[in-house]
Amino acid sequence: MLHTRKVAIAALLFTAFLWSTAGIGFRLLTTVSNGLAISGYRSFFAALFYIAVFRSMPKMQSNKWFKIGVFTYATVTTLFVTANTLTTAANAIVLQYTAPIFVCLYLFFIFKKPLPKSDIIATIIIFTGIFIFFVDSLTLQVSPAMTAGNIIAIASGAAFGLMAIVLGQVSKPQNIFILGNCLNVIIAIPFMLLNPIGSFLDLGILIYLGFIQIGLSYLLFAFAASKVSPLELILIPALEPILNPIWVFLFDGQAPSFLSVVGGVIIICTILVRSLYREVFQGNISTS
Repeated sequence: MLHTRKVAIAALLFTAFLWSTAGIGFRLLTTVSNGLAISGYRSFFAALFYIAVFRSMPKMQSNKWFKIGVFTYATVTTLFVTANTLTTAANAIVLQYTAPIFVCLYLFFIFKKPLPKSDIIATIIIFTGIFIFFVDSLTLQVSPAMTAGNIIAIASGAAFGLMAIVLGQVSKPQNIFILGNCLNVIIAIPFMLLNPIGSFLDLGILIYLGFIQIGLSYLLFAFAASKVSPLELILIPALEPILNPIWVFLFDGQAPSFLSVVGGVIIICTILVRSLYREVFQGNISTS
């Protein structure tokens, strides 16, 4: 069990790496600019990826958690892309990572599950680190479009938190991803027709975003869902907000600020300490 959990944590770390490439991928697109169109194309290629991998078309299950999962997955992916087109990539990511707060609220108020103090403390510290990390870019004196984008990003975080819980309640989460991506495509068809792919560069980027950035990443996410707690499922990929500016630095030469470095150190140290605490201290308790 310990070995399996370590593999799950490694899968989540690689998931964070893949998720972090979304912002630079959106930024490199030259002919597709509408948020819903981008979401639709990305989901179209992701659905093809899943169908090819599992060699079957999924069937809708009567399980209420399955239906909620399809809806929340479609909501998370669509809202996040839309937020990226309205506000800055930094704002979209930091506000989506309010998800751990929503996980705590869902587990406590809806599922009536008490939360360990270590989970609550880790959530608060990581959220503080993320805020510090983006304090230079997370502003309030913004345009109406950016305000709408920030609100949409928070809504994406709320859906992301619920999805992390739901994935642990279903037997075949990959079917959620296939149907969720199909739902995204259906919603986006009018916008895709108005904003067609106009270059091979954009086609290649969108294929990568569909096959790898969300296709492969959500398979890894689903693999880890039954092997770690719902809160860990959100906390460990919180490394994504740190990795995203690294791509910006590599492609645009924009170096992180001192506060960004401080916030990143806080997030990394908190995740490491919490993981060690769970493995060593709580592991010894469970075996004694």
